[in-house]
Amino acid sequence: MHNSQNSLPANGLMSALTRSSQLAARSLLMILVVCANTMPAADTSADLIEISPAAAAASKKALAYLASTQRDDGSWPGSFGTTTGIVGACTLALLSAGHVPGSGEHGTNTAKATQYLLSCAQPSGLLYKQDMQGAPMYHHGLATLALAEVWGMTQDQRTRDTVKRAVELIVATQNRKGGWRYQPRVSDDDLSVTVMMLMALRAAKDGGIVVPKETIDLGIEYVKNCHCSKESGKEGGFSYTPGSGKSGFALTGAGVLSLQVAGNYRAKEVQEGVEYLISHAPVGSVPVEKEHYFYGQYYAAMGIYQAQSAGEWGRKAWNQWYPAITKSLIATQQADGRWSSGYDQYPTAMAALVLNIPYRFLPIYQR
Repeated sequence: MHNSQNSLPANGLMSALTRSSQLAARSLLMILVVCANTMPAADTSADLIEISPAAAAASKKALAYLASTQRDDGSWPGSFGTTTGIVGACTLALLSAGHVPGSGEHGTNTAKATQYLLSCAQPSGLLYKQDMQGAPMYHHGLATLALAEVWGMTQDQRTRDTVKRAVELIVATQNRKGGWRYQPRVSDDDLSVTVMMLMALRAAKDGGIVVPKETIDLGIEYVKNCHCSKESGKEGGFSYTPGSGKSGFALTGAGVLSLQVAGNYRAKEVQEGVEYLISHAPVGSVPVEKEHYFYGQYYAAMGIYQAQSAGEWGRKAWNQWYPAITKSLIATQQADGRWSSGYDQYPTAMAALVLNIPYRFLPIYQR
């Protein structure tokens, strides 16, 4: 990457971070003053669990694998490795261990992945190209989330402009029920796509990009409508669409996390959802469905981690879950550092994101 217009040089990064840190400090002071007087604070007790040497080693090996297999254009091999969703997931994995464009052992890889995502942006704001595998809005959500995190860490203007257009597309394609589906248009809906849109919107909002409050509120209402409440005689998890029936592990992790990043830490849907999650292996006795295994583990771990903000019951759940899931992941990592399942690099990126939660580098996942 020798074109200065298409790169994020280290000196520019440090200058941007210095300016943004000064602005952030002033903004944070104002926010703290307002929140102290107007809002009940979430429980922000210090995390008791830090990353273990074994988990840190497994993460390092996984990210070295991603870095060593990245193509020159910033994408990865395989039929899904060139999609914006998989590149976005790999970007998030690298960021989660502090590999920011222009900084960190694999910062160059993160910068290349970022430039690839930016190069895929369409005039409509869609982060997807027609020859890519899979549903456009899945990829768009992951790519928007990744770029929003890059924007927050680097303050690169091109990245911000791309995220802004991506957010405008998400807002414009929400349906009346508050959900989204596979295509970049107003259509039907499901929880898996809707959660991805809400995560992307929240990350963009955290970075200072305007997101209409009614869009997030309507999306949260949709997520809550997918809850299978215990008082109705169901399991307490989340289903694929409102009223569609049985809870699923992966969908429950997604539903719980999306409510929490929107500030609903103490919602009954969150507590019932976390209880449903920890009834599953590796803590409980209920087996986790093999389909979408790494997708489910990613959302479950993030959701249970955030549950600490709700108090003692959440901290207890996290203290049970994280050591157990890291042990399980480490045991299934292959010798070259990857994990195997569908969608090429996706399992490796998701596993690394789970292992790296205690680093607390990604703004969207901080409590």
